[in-house]
Amino acid sequence: MSAGRSEMQRVPQGEEGAFDAYRAALRAFVARRIDNPSEVDDLVQEACARLVASARERTVDEPQAYLFRIAANLIADRHRRALPVVPLGPEIHPPVRPVQEDRRRVADLQSALEGALAELSPRCREVFVMRRFDERGTGEIARELGISPRMVQKHLNHAVAHLYDRLAHLMERGA
Repeated sequence: MSAGRSEMQRVPQGEEGAFDAYRAALRAFVARRIDNPSEVDDLVQEACARLVASARERTVDEPQAYLFRIAANLIADRHRRALPVVPLGPEIHPPVRPVQEDRRRVADLQSALEGALAELSPRCREVFVMRRFDERGTGEIARELGISPRMVQKHLNHAVAHLYDRLAHLMERGA
């Protein structure tokens, strides 16, 4: 309080008496809005110090109203800082799956895919691998294997239908 008091001594003499009158009303105003009585004097002092600082830079026409506005803003800031941090629930912030679980799931999918591909005929498997993994076009596959583009499409349709039948249950489980 001594630092604020020395600042108040810089306020012209006529203002200091009025300032003390504001202080009592301000203290009552703050005390009604703050739970912790030990913080009341700190907020009053801060509001007064800010009023003095503002009065140095510009003319304050209504010092009492301005002082109470400063105090109200300080109280609002204090309440914002005091709000508890509420952890987000799973509906807002879903839990992150462990990396090990993802690796195991990928390994399981890879194994199931390899098993399902092994069940296809060699030609059907070859067409599917060339198209989906090697990213070759239908015409290129047809020329390389000596079959028609229509046959390439039939092999692809068969392979996709087979893989869907074999792997769909894995994808529904939660990809």
